[in-house]
Amino acid sequence: MRGDLWHAYVDESGDRGWRPRPDDLEPGQRRGSSRIFSLTAILLPDGSQTQYLEQWMRVGIQIGRRPSDVIHWQNVRAPGQRKLLSSVVAGMPGIQVISVVLCKWHLPNAEALRDPGRLYNWTLRLLIERLSWFGERNQVRVASTFSQVKGMPPERLQSYLLRLRDIETQISWPFLKLPPRIDTPANRHMLQIADTASGAVYAAFEWDDYGFTEQSYLQLLRPALWRRSGRPLWKDGLKYGPWPNEGCLAEHGWFDDFCQGGDSE
Repeated sequence: MRGDLWHAYVDESGDRGWRPRPDDLEPGQRRGSSRIFSLTAILLPDGSQTQYLEQWMRVGIQIGRRPSDVIHWQNVRAPGQRKLLSSVVAGMPGIQVISVVLCKWHLPNAEALRDPGRLYNWTLRLLIERLSWFGERNQVRVASTFSQVKGMPPERLQSYLLRLRDIETQISWPFLKLPPRIDTPANRHMLQIADTASGAVYAAFEWDDYGFTEQSYLQLLRPALWRRSGRPLWKDGLKYGPWPNEGCLAEHGWFDDFCQGGDSE
């Protein structure tokens, strides 16, 4: 493992609301909250950012963007362009991806999480655990940069992490470099790459306006998903909660097969 410091750039997908999508919507209409909420991190060794950003600028030009443009997954509509972005992220040397995906309606503690701040905090806790496990496994410290969340003041994230340190968790604190940074994709361009990874994960689990999901982007991203030897993927690099669960299995039966296969270590 190169270097003793790694960076995690984190982006969210989905909303923190709890208003179910009406069953009688016509195809193409959107009302109600997202079914899932997720946080996705890309991890890379300190000093590699310049190399990654040069590659990102080149692929941006390939899809018709100017070097100064901010690339947001939601504004890249063509499936071919999304596939290209996903494959480029997965192919960046040494990059690792860790994502936590929570299916709101199947969570056993859904009532307790209906406050938007609590949903974010629970997802954050699960992600921070895995970032610390990555650091411990590789004997490196992980410094995190989070994308600014609308309606979530930066000090709220900081105070929640301080509270976590006072309770018993599975977080390996010595392997985290705190406090985390909070910025925007326009200022911190590495967050644009995290946004693409986040979008690829989200598309696999969240129904679009016509009732379909798309796993091809996540399949392209799969080589970069972090996984410890002897551990199922859904416990490390792609935490899907709750899993195993009959409701989740019925909606995303592909996920069990996706988690089989070789390790990323």
